[in-house]
Amino acid sequence: MSNFNPDLSWPDSLWKATAESEQTFSALMGDIETDILIVGAGYTGLSSALHLKINSDDVVVIDQAQPGWGCSGRNGGQINPNWKTALDQLEKLYSKEGLRLFLKTIDQSADLVFDLVDQYDIKCHAQRNGCLISGKGEKTRIYLSNWANNWQSMKVEVELMDSRATADMVGTDFYEYSLLDHRGGSLQPLSYARGLARACTEKGITLFGDTAALSVTQIPDGWRVSSANGNIKCRKLILATNGYTDSLWPGLCRCLIPVASMLSATEPLPADLADTILPARQPVAEYMAVPFYYRIDESGRMVFGGRGTITGGIGRLNTQHLKARAIALFPALKSVKWEYDWAGYVGITAHQQPMLMHLGENVYAGLGFNGRGITMATMMGKQLAKAVAGETPGLPIRHSEQIPFHRFHRLGVAARILSGHIADRF
Repeated sequence: MSNFNPDLSWPDSLWKATAESEQTFSALMGDIETDILIVGAGYTGLSSALHLKINSDDVVVIDQAQPGWGCSGRNGGQINPNWKTALDQLEKLYSKEGLRLFLKTIDQSADLVFDLVDQYDIKCHAQRNGCLISGKGEKTRIYLSNWANNWQSMKVEVELMDSRATADMVGTDFYEYSLLDHRGGSLQPLSYARGLARACTEKGITLFGDTAALSVTQIPDGWRVSSANGNIKCRKLILATNGYTDSLWPGLCRCLIPVASMLSATEPLPADLADTILPARQPVAEYMAVPFYYRIDESGRMVFGGRGTITGGIGRLNTQHLKARAIALFPALKSVKWEYDWAGYVGITAHQQPMLMHLGENVYAGLGFNGRGITMATMMGKQLAKAVAGETPGLPIRHSEQIPFHRFHRLGVAARILSGHIADRF
């Protein structure tokens, strides 16, 4: 984690400008001991801490920056429990029982987010007004139909919509189909992360910011994690670094690919314009080979996101492709000023599955949320807590599954994005 991105300053994002006030956590100074150490203070690490059913004095969370600094504070704020992978593909990846448990787990993921917001009174503009997956073409129709049939068989409230219903709800006639998922919604992502951090401190959990984990060493009765100004001795260790995973644990960074997701936000839209785009304020995530996602936030701004550079990096933070796509969908945005640009790294796995990993004796990691960070990262924290406690989680426990030829992942990302753009165009 410590060497992934040496620039630990905050991005100039809409979320940083509008989040709930920040509680700054001091760096670790000196040596300490704890039962459980969690590396990473994003949604996964903070959710893990809150779900651990032991004395809270025995849990410590550290982060190389501050809570929410990574993609937990940089994402689009969409609460979307539907998985991106086609259902028939998941049937090939899981056993029948494994798929049943996975579907049950992701079905509960949005509930978990809203429950934590309510339980800890987190001020993050959470709205549960549903979310949309929209697209066009026969592949989209099959994908959405299969998922709609699956969720409806599980008594989940979802609606498959045609082009006319979609146009009425979104404000553009670009899409042919949509799935309206009433479980979903939106929130201010950095405020949510800071609210989880506050909840941890209220439970007596110790957090250290500006404390990069530099090395992990096994010792006779557990593990020693070293930082610049002190060591932490722990019996159990959770690694919750996802898209910012580096070489702290050998080979872990080769289990996923960090891909930049960029966002732009406009000034607050004029009321007459804001009323024509997403009038009921459901966020939209496209089902496309190279998808975009967007929503109108609580102040009436368009927040529009998509992939970063062609190789998956952030680069010079050029967001012109986002703005061009937003204007193509909603031509009235052409006269609107764009005020914020920022980006963060999401963790993508080769098989598009989230990974709960057992790395060593009492060492676990959770990563690979594939663009469903708010819901799946929060849920992964709960599943990690179960695994650490010796309970059966709702996700299969894996061992290290490194991606072949990982060193060439930027070439692979570029090929995937280029082919995706071609597929989406034709």
